[in-house]
Amino acid sequence: MGSGIPGPCPDHVCSIGNSRYSESRRLAASPTACYKILMKVIEQWLLFKYVSGQFTPLSKPFKTKAQAEKARMKYPERERGAIGVGLIRIDK
Repeated sequence: MGSGIPGPCPDHVCSIGNSRYSESRRLAASPTACYKILMKVIEQWLLFKYVSGQFTPLSKPFKTKAQAEKARMKYPERERGAIGVGLIRIDK
């Protein structure tokens, strides 16, 4: 392999920008991929709205966005416009 600078993952290297290091540029992984490998992250969806500028959760967390959207559709049309679907990422 090229002599790149070690990245956050020992299997990946950062590119230096010289044509001599083209192999290391090709093998470099995105920071997002390394982040997901190093840390166990749980993603959950929930319904929320802002009341007087304060974040107010309206539901229990759902595993998928589709489940959260389905629960949002149960609210009357007038209320639905003020209700958002948000993502929570929890480090485990």
